[in-house]
Amino acid sequence: MNYHGSYRRLLQNSISAFVSAIEIYNKPKFFYREECFVILLLNSYELLFKALLSRKGQSIFYRKKYRQPYRTLSLNDAFNKAQRYFPDDIDPLPIRKNLDLLSTYRDNAVHFYNQKGFEVVIYALAQTAIINYKDLLLRCFGKDLADEINWALLPIGTSPPVDPIQYISSLSATKSKTSPAVSQFISELKSSIEEVEKLGKDIGRVVTIFEVKLESVKKITAADIVIGVERSQDKDGPLAIVKTIDPNVSHPLRRKDIVLKIGHIHGIKFTSYVFDAVVWRYNLKADPIYCWKATEGILTRYSPTIITRIKQLSKNDVVHAIEDYRERMRKKRCQNN
Repeated sequence: MNYHGSYRRLLQNSISAFVSAIEIYNKPKFFYREECFVILLLNSYELLFKALLSRKGQSIFYRKKYRQPYRTLSLNDAFNKAQRYFPDDIDPLPIRKNLDLLSTYRDNAVHFYNQKGFEVVIYALAQTAIINYKDLLLRCFGKDLADEINWALLPIGTSPPVDPIQYISSLSATKSKTSPAVSQFISELKSSIEEVEKLGKDIGRVVTIFEVKLESVKKITAADIVIGVERSQDKDGPLAIVKTIDPNVSHPLRRKDIVLKIGHIHGIKFTSYVFDAVVWRYNLKADPIYCWKATEGILTRYSPTIITRIKQLSKNDVVHAIEDYRERMRKKRCQNN
Protein backbone atom coordinates (compact mmCIF):
# COMPACT_ATOMS: atom_id res chain seq x y z
CA MET A 1 0.00 0.00 0.00
CA ASN A 2 1.18 3.54 -0.80
CA TYR A 3 1.17 5.32 2.57
CA HIS A 4 2.23 8.62 1.05
CA GLY A 5 -0.45 9.00 -1.60
CA SER A 6 0.11 11.07 -4.72
CA TYR A 7 1.08 14.60 -3.76
CA ARG A 8 0.11 15.86 -7.24
CA ARG A 9 -3.40 14.42 -6.92
CA LEU A 10 -3.75 15.68 -3.35
CA LEU A 11 -2.58 19.14 -4.40
CA GLN A 12 -4.94 19.30 -7.36
CA ASN A 13 -7.87 18.20 -5.19
CA SER A 14 -6.90 20.85 -2.64
CA ILE A 15 -6.93 23.58 -5.26
CA SER A 16 -10.23 22.29 -6.67
CA ALA A 17 -11.85 22.40 -3.22
CA PHE A 18 -10.46 25.89 -2.69
CA VAL A 19 -11.76 27.20 -6.02
CA SER A 20 -15.17 25.62 -5.32
CA ALA A 21 -15.28 27.41 -1.96
CA ILE A 22 -14.62 30.75 -3.63
CA GLU A 23 -17.24 30.10 -6.30
CA ILE A 24 -19.88 29.23 -3.71
CA TYR A 25 -19.19 32.33 -1.64
CA ASN A 26 -19.47 34.56 -4.68
CA LYS A 27 -22.83 33.22 -5.81
CA PRO A 28 -25.25 36.17 -5.71
CA LYS A 29 -27.95 34.15 -3.95
CA PHE A 30 -26.95 31.22 -1.76
CA PHE A 31 -28.67 30.59 1.56
CA TYR A 32 -26.06 28.22 3.02
CA ARG A 33 -23.14 30.37 1.96
CA GLU A 34 -20.84 30.60 5.00
CA GLU A 35 -21.36 27.00 6.10
CA CYS A 36 -20.57 25.46 2.68
CA PHE A 37 -17.70 27.85 2.09
CA VAL A 38 -15.98 27.03 5.40
CA ILE A 39 -16.41 23.27 4.93
CA LEU A 40 -14.72 23.39 1.52
CA LEU A 41 -12.06 25.86 2.66
CA LEU A 42 -11.00 23.64 5.57
CA ASN A 43 -11.05 20.60 3.31
CA SER A 44 -8.71 22.38 0.90
CA TYR A 45 -6.30 23.08 3.77
CA GLU A 46 -6.40 19.46 4.93
CA LEU A 47 -5.54 18.27 1.42
CA LEU A 48 -2.81 20.92 1.11
CA PHE A 49 -1.11 19.71 4.30
CA LYS A 50 -1.38 16.09 3.15
CA ALA A 51 0.11 17.03 -0.22
CA LEU A 52 3.03 18.64 1.59
CA LEU A 53 3.54 15.52 3.72
CA SER A 54 3.27 13.28 0.67
CA ARG A 55 5.86 15.33 -1.20
CA LYS A 56 8.23 14.96 1.76
CA GLY A 57 7.75 11.19 1.82
CA GLN A 58 5.67 11.20 5.02
CA SER A 59 2.67 8.96 5.62
CA ILE A 60 -0.75 10.61 5.45
CA PHE A 61 -2.35 7.71 7.34
CA TYR A 62 -2.70 6.88 11.00
CA ARG A 63 -1.07 3.70 12.19
CA LYS A 64 -3.47 0.88 11.26
CA LYS A 65 -5.35 -0.80 14.08
CA TYR A 66 -6.18 -4.48 14.04
CA ARG A 67 -9.33 -5.28 12.04
CA GLN A 68 -9.99 -1.62 11.37
CA PRO A 69 -9.75 0.21 8.04
CA TYR A 70 -6.96 2.62 7.17
CA ARG A 71 -7.69 6.21 8.19
CA THR A 72 -6.09 9.34 6.78
CA LEU A 73 -4.98 12.14 9.07
CA SER A 74 -7.47 14.72 10.30
CA LEU A 75 -6.98 18.41 9.56
CA ASN A 76 -5.39 19.03 12.97
CA ASP A 77 -3.03 16.07 12.81
CA ALA A 78 -2.08 16.81 9.20
CA PHE A 79 -1.26 20.38 10.26
CA ASN A 80 0.82 19.16 13.22
CA LYS A 81 2.94 16.96 10.95
CA ALA A 82 3.19 19.42 8.05
CA GLN A 83 4.07 22.59 9.97
CA ARG A 84 7.74 21.61 10.19
CA TYR A 85 7.91 22.01 6.40
CA PHE A 86 6.49 25.56 6.37
CA PRO A 87 8.86 28.26 5.07
CA ASP A 88 10.76 30.04 7.84
CA ASP A 89 8.92 33.32 7.27
CA ILE A 90 5.45 31.74 7.56
CA ASP A 91 4.80 31.06 11.24
CA PRO A 92 2.46 28.11 11.88
CA LEU A 93 0.85 29.41 15.10
CA PRO A 94 -1.25 32.28 13.67
CA ILE A 95 -2.40 30.04 10.80
CA ARG A 96 -3.38 27.36 13.33
CA LYS A 97 -5.43 29.87 15.32
CA ASN A 98 -7.20 31.09 12.18
CA LEU A 99 -8.11 27.52 11.19
CA ASP A 100 -9.17 26.68 14.75
CA LEU A 101 -11.69 29.52 14.72
CA LEU A 102 -13.07 28.52 11.33
CA SER A 103 -13.29 24.90 12.54
CA THR A 104 -15.23 26.04 15.59
CA TYR A 105 -17.71 27.80 13.32
CA ARG A 106 -18.01 24.73 11.06
CA ASP A 107 -18.61 22.38 13.98
CA ASN A 108 -21.16 24.65 15.66
CA ALA A 109 -22.87 26.38 12.73
CA VAL A 110 -26.38 25.64 14.05
CA HIS A 111 -25.78 28.03 16.98
CA PHE A 112 -25.19 30.96 14.65
CA TYR A 113 -28.41 30.76 12.65
CA ASN A 114 -30.31 34.06 12.68
CA GLN A 115 -27.37 35.94 14.26
CA LYS A 116 -27.58 39.05 12.14
CA GLY A 117 -24.22 40.54 11.22
CA PHE A 118 -22.10 37.68 12.57
CA GLU A 119 -21.16 36.63 9.05
CA VAL A 120 -18.77 39.60 8.85
CA VAL A 121 -16.56 37.95 11.49
CA ILE A 122 -16.41 34.79 9.39
CA TYR A 123 -15.78 36.99 6.36
CA ALA A 124 -12.69 38.53 7.97
CA LEU A 125 -11.37 35.14 9.12
CA ALA A 126 -12.00 33.67 5.68
CA GLN A 127 -10.20 36.49 3.87
CA THR A 128 -7.16 35.87 6.04
CA ALA A 129 -7.36 32.11 5.45
CA ILE A 130 -7.33 32.76 1.71
CA ILE A 131 -4.14 34.83 1.94
CA ASN A 132 -2.49 32.19 4.13
CA TYR A 133 -3.43 29.46 1.65
CA LYS A 134 -2.14 31.52 -1.27
CA ASP A 135 1.22 32.05 0.44
CA LEU A 136 1.63 28.39 1.45
CA LEU A 137 0.71 27.20 -2.03
CA LEU A 138 3.26 29.50 -3.65
CA ARG A 139 6.09 28.97 -1.17
CA CYS A 140 5.70 25.21 -0.67
CA PHE A 141 4.75 24.14 -4.20
CA GLY A 142 5.67 27.07 -6.45
CA LYS A 143 2.07 27.36 -7.69
CA ASP A 144 0.49 30.77 -8.06
CA LEU A 145 -3.18 30.89 -7.15
CA ALA A 146 -3.64 33.61 -9.76
CA ASP A 147 -3.35 30.87 -12.38
CA GLU A 148 -6.48 29.23 -10.96
CA ILE A 149 -8.68 32.16 -9.98
CA ASN A 150 -9.51 35.61 -11.25
CA TRP A 151 -7.98 37.78 -8.52
CA ALA A 152 -11.01 40.06 -8.58
CA LEU A 153 -12.94 37.21 -6.94
CA LEU A 154 -10.32 36.21 -4.40
CA PRO A 155 -11.47 38.50 -1.59
CA ILE A 156 -14.82 36.62 -1.75
CA GLY A 157 -16.99 39.37 -3.04
CA THR A 158 -17.54 43.04 -2.39
CA SER A 159 -16.64 44.96 0.74
CA PRO A 160 -18.36 43.63 3.86
CA PRO A 161 -21.63 45.43 4.62
CA VAL A 162 -20.48 45.90 8.22
CA ASP A 163 -16.95 46.41 9.47
CA PRO A 164 -16.03 43.42 11.70
CA ILE A 165 -14.58 45.69 14.39
CA GLN A 166 -17.71 47.82 14.27
CA TYR A 167 -19.84 44.70 14.63
CA ILE A 168 -17.81 43.38 17.59
CA SER A 169 -17.91 46.77 19.31
CA SER A 170 -21.67 46.97 18.85
CA LEU A 171 -22.15 43.83 20.93
CA SER A 172 -21.58 45.87 24.08
CA ALA A 173 -23.94 48.64 23.03
CA THR A 174 -26.92 46.62 21.85
CA LYS A 175 -29.88 46.55 24.18
CA SER A 176 -30.89 43.04 23.22
CA LYS A 177 -29.02 40.15 24.81
CA THR A 178 -26.09 38.89 22.76
CA SER A 179 -26.27 35.24 21.79
CA PRO A 180 -24.16 33.04 24.12
CA ALA A 181 -22.68 31.39 21.03
CA VAL A 182 -21.57 34.73 19.58
CA SER A 183 -20.15 35.88 22.93
CA GLN A 184 -18.22 32.64 23.32
CA PHE A 185 -16.87 32.80 19.76
CA ILE A 186 -15.72 36.41 20.17
CA SER A 187 -14.02 35.47 23.45
CA GLU A 188 -12.17 32.68 21.64
CA LEU A 189 -11.16 35.13 18.91
CA LYS A 190 -9.83 37.54 21.50
CA SER A 191 -7.90 34.78 23.31
CA SER A 192 -6.35 33.58 20.06
CA ILE A 193 -5.18 37.05 19.10
CA GLU A 194 -3.82 37.71 22.61
CA GLU A 195 -1.82 34.48 22.54
CA VAL A 196 -0.30 35.33 19.16
CA GLU A 197 0.41 38.93 20.26
CA LYS A 198 2.17 37.83 23.46
CA LEU A 199 4.49 35.56 21.50
CA GLY A 200 5.32 38.37 19.07
CA LYS A 201 3.85 36.52 16.10
CA ASP A 202 2.05 38.01 13.10
CA ILE A 203 -1.56 38.62 14.13
CA GLY A 204 -2.26 39.51 10.50
CA ARG A 205 -2.36 35.78 9.78
CA VAL A 206 -5.12 35.24 12.35
CA VAL A 207 -7.62 37.82 11.15
CA THR A 208 -7.24 40.92 8.97
CA ILE A 209 -9.61 43.22 7.10
CA PHE A 210 -8.84 43.61 3.39
CA GLU A 211 -10.15 45.81 0.65
CA VAL A 212 -11.21 44.11 -2.56
CA LYS A 213 -7.77 44.71 -4.09
CA LEU A 214 -6.22 42.62 -1.31
CA GLU A 215 -4.28 45.35 0.41
CA SER A 216 -4.24 45.04 4.16
CA VAL A 217 -6.41 47.73 5.73
CA LYS A 218 -6.16 46.85 9.41
CA LYS A 219 -4.98 43.97 11.52
CA ILE A 220 -7.50 43.24 14.24
CA THR A 221 -5.81 43.37 17.63
CA ALA A 222 -7.05 42.09 20.96
CA ALA A 223 -7.81 45.68 21.97
CA ASP A 224 -10.34 45.92 19.14
CA ILE A 225 -12.25 42.99 20.59
CA VAL A 226 -12.21 43.86 24.29
CA ILE A 227 -15.32 46.02 24.15
CA GLY A 228 -17.24 43.26 22.42
CA VAL A 229 -16.63 40.76 25.19
CA GLU A 230 -17.11 43.05 28.16
CA ARG A 231 -20.80 42.23 28.31
CA SER A 232 -20.06 38.55 28.74
CA GLN A 233 -17.11 37.91 31.03
CA ASP A 234 -18.01 34.22 31.15
CA LYS A 235 -16.45 32.32 28.27
CA ASP A 236 -18.82 29.41 28.74
CA GLY A 237 -21.40 28.88 26.03
CA PRO A 238 -23.01 26.30 23.79
CA LEU A 239 -20.05 25.87 21.43
CA ALA A 240 -18.01 22.68 21.49
CA ILE A 241 -14.50 24.02 21.02
CA VAL A 242 -11.57 21.68 20.50
CA LYS A 243 -8.39 23.67 20.94
CA THR A 244 -5.24 22.60 19.18
CA ILE A 245 -2.30 23.75 21.25
CA ASP A 246 1.33 23.77 20.25
CA PRO A 247 2.82 20.83 22.21
CA ASN A 248 6.11 22.73 22.45
CA VAL A 249 4.24 25.16 24.71
CA SER A 250 1.70 22.92 26.46
CA HIS A 251 3.78 19.74 26.88
CA PRO A 252 7.46 20.78 27.08
CA LEU A 253 8.71 18.11 29.54
CA ARG A 254 10.44 14.80 28.89
CA ARG A 255 10.57 11.97 31.42
CA LYS A 256 14.04 12.94 32.66
CA ASP A 257 12.82 16.51 33.32
CA ILE A 258 9.99 15.26 35.52
CA VAL A 259 12.24 12.83 37.40
CA LEU A 260 14.65 15.69 38.12
CA LYS A 261 11.92 18.11 39.22
CA ILE A 262 10.23 15.66 41.62
CA GLY A 263 13.41 14.17 43.09
CA HIS A 264 11.79 12.39 46.04
CA ILE A 265 8.17 11.62 46.89
CA HIS A 266 7.14 10.51 50.39
CA GLY A 267 10.75 9.58 51.14
CA ILE A 268 11.00 7.43 47.99
CA LYS A 269 13.63 8.35 45.41
CA PHE A 270 11.73 9.26 42.25
CA THR A 271 13.56 7.39 39.50
CA SER A 272 12.64 6.71 35.89
CA TYR A 273 11.39 3.30 37.03
CA VAL A 274 9.07 4.89 39.61
CA PHE A 275 7.84 7.34 36.99
CA ASP A 276 7.04 4.52 34.55
CA ALA A 277 5.24 2.63 37.33
CA VAL A 278 3.07 5.58 38.33
CA VAL A 279 2.28 6.59 34.75
CA TRP A 280 1.31 3.00 33.89
CA ARG A 281 -0.68 2.34 37.09
CA TYR A 282 -2.80 5.49 36.75
CA ASN A 283 -2.94 5.49 32.94
CA LEU A 284 -1.61 9.04 32.70
CA LYS A 285 -0.40 8.61 29.11
CA ALA A 286 -4.01 8.22 27.98
CA ASP A 287 -4.95 11.68 29.25
CA PRO A 288 -4.05 14.50 26.81
CA ILE A 289 -3.97 16.92 29.74
CA TYR A 290 -0.83 15.19 30.96
CA CYS A 291 0.68 13.50 27.91
CA TRP A 292 1.19 14.30 24.22
CA LYS A 293 2.36 11.72 21.70
CA ALA A 294 3.59 12.55 18.23
CA THR A 295 1.48 11.11 15.43
CA GLU A 296 4.44 9.01 14.34
CA GLY A 297 4.52 7.45 17.83
CA ILE A 298 8.21 8.28 18.34
CA LEU A 299 8.13 11.32 20.64
CA THR A 300 6.30 11.52 23.98
CA ARG A 301 6.18 14.68 26.10
CA TYR A 302 4.36 15.78 29.23
CA SER A 303 2.73 18.92 30.57
CA PRO A 304 3.80 20.51 33.90
CA THR A 305 0.42 19.48 35.37
CA ILE A 306 1.57 15.86 35.49
CA ILE A 307 3.99 16.84 38.27
CA THR A 308 1.10 18.20 40.33
CA ARG A 309 -0.91 15.05 39.63
CA ILE A 310 1.92 12.75 40.75
CA LYS A 311 2.60 14.78 43.91
CA GLN A 312 -1.06 14.38 44.88
CA LEU A 313 -0.58 10.61 45.20
CA SER A 314 -0.28 9.18 48.70
CA LYS A 315 2.66 7.05 49.76
CA ASN A 316 0.48 3.93 49.50
CA ASP A 317 -0.51 4.94 45.96
CA VAL A 318 3.14 5.15 44.93
CA VAL A 319 4.14 1.93 46.69
CA HIS A 320 1.25 -0.02 45.16
CA ALA A 321 2.08 1.37 41.72
CA ILE A 322 5.70 0.18 42.05
CA GLU A 323 4.63 -3.28 43.27
CA ASP A 324 2.02 -3.73 40.53
CA TYR A 325 4.44 -2.53 37.87
CA ARG A 326 7.18 -4.86 39.12
CA GLU A 327 4.76 -7.81 38.92
CA ARG A 328 3.67 -6.78 35.43
CA MET A 329 7.26 -6.62 34.21
CA ARG A 330 8.03 -10.01 35.82
CA LYS A 331 5.13 -11.61 33.93
CA LYS A 332 6.28 -10.05 30.66
CA ARG A 333 9.77 -11.46 31.14
CA CYS A 334 8.34 -14.92 31.83
CA GLN A 335 6.25 -14.76 28.65
CA ASN A 336 9.28 -13.80 26.59
CA ASN A 337 11.41 -16.68 27.95
